[in-house]
Amino acid sequence: MKIIMIALALLLNACNKVPSVPPPRIAEPQREALQKAKDVEQTLQKDSEAERKNMDEATGK
Repeated sequence: MKIIMIALALLLNACNKVPSVPPPRIAEPQREALQKAKDVEQTLQKDSEAERKNMDEATGK
């Protein structure tokens, strides 16, 4: 009986081991494209603010 319990414990312990495989990068290209789009949007907003400021200065406001 003890042998069966030990064998069962060893079998269950062997099943719980997680393989050392890195997780797949499923949406990596999409995340990179989204980050680039956010960077471009931020640049455009800064340029728009600068242009608006220049126009206000030119018109004397």
